[in-house]
Amino acid sequence: MNAATDRPLAFGVLPGGSTPAEFLAGAQTAEALGFDSVWVGDHVLWHVFWPEPMTMLAAASAVTERIALGTGVLLAALRNAAPLAKQSATMQWLTEGRFRLGVGAGGEFPAEFLASGVPPRERGARLDDTLEALVALWSGAPVSLHNRVISVEDARLDVVPNPPIPIWVGGRSQRAQQRAARFGDAWMPFVISPERFAEGWANVRAEATRLGRDADAIVPAVQLWGQFDDDLAEALTTIAARIESTYRTPFERFERYTVYGDAEMWVERLRLFVDAGVRHFNFVFAGGDRLGQMTRVATEVVPQLRGGR
Repeated sequence: MNAATDRPLAFGVLPGGSTPAEFLAGAQTAEALGFDSVWVGDHVLWHVFWPEPMTMLAAASAVTERIALGTGVLLAALRNAAPLAKQSATMQWLTEGRFRLGVGAGGEFPAEFLASGVPPRERGARLDDTLEALVALWSGAPVSLHNRVISVEDARLDVVPNPPIPIWVGGRSQRAQQRAARFGDAWMPFVISPERFAEGWANVRAEATRLGRDADAIVPAVQLWGQFDDDLAEALTTIAARIESTYRTPFERFERYTVYGDAEMWVERLRLFVDAGVRHFNFVFAGGDRLGQMTRVATEVVPQLRGGR
C-alpha cells in the first residue's frame, strides 16, 4: 500500500443549518465529537438558500478551537485572485492555521458565472490561473505574473499565511485530476462512485509523479451526501427530497453517489470508498436532526471504520 492510502482515516462534516445558531451549534458539536474538520459549500446564485462560505467559517472560527475549517468547495474562479489571496490568508491568520481552501470549477448553474462576469466555458482555465496566482501571492515574495485573472509586477501580499494554506481540489473530471496533481494537497471529488474514485486517484498520483511532486503527500478525499436513520424508508424519503430540491435532478440519477440508512449500511457503503483509496470523508447531511446524525455517525460508524471491523 502506498503511504497516501496508509494514512489514518479522517472525517469532516458540512453541518449546514437554517439559522446562524444552528450552523454554529453544528460546528461546535462536530468539534466536541472528534470530527477532524467542518466545511461549507459555495454558490453565488443557487436554487435554494446558500450563505457565503468564508463569512460562515469566520464565524465558526470564533466558537471553535481545534477543528479545521474549510470551503467544500469554493468556486474560486468567480472571485478576483488578489482579493481572494488576501481573504484566504486572513482566514488562516484568524483561525491560527486551521483553514483549508477547497476549490472547484463548478458549472452546474451557468447563471452564477454569467452574473459574476465569468464565461462558463472559461471556468476551468480561470480556476487554474487563480490557483497559480494564489500560490504566488501567498509566498509573500514579490510577484510578477500575467495570466487570465491577474496582471501584476512586483506585487507583494502583506498577510502571509503561516502555515501555508492547504489546497483541496474538487472535481472528478480528468481536468480536475490534473489540477489536483499540480496544485492540490488533497483531491476531493463529489458525485463519484468508488470505482471511478479508484481510477481517478490512480490518475492523480501518476500525474503528480510526472510533475515531480510527492504523490503520497496528497490526501485522497471524497464528499458525500448522506442521511443517517434506522428507518430506511424515512432516510430514503428525506435524502431524495433534498437532492431533488437542491440539484433539480431525479434522485435515481444521484442515489449511487450517496450514503443513507443505519450504521450497518453506512459502514458497508463507506468501506467501498476506503477500499478505493479514500482516507478523508466529508459528510453533507440531507435533513432532519443533523446534530443527532453527527453524533451517531461519530459513535457508531467512525469507530468501526477506524478499527477495521
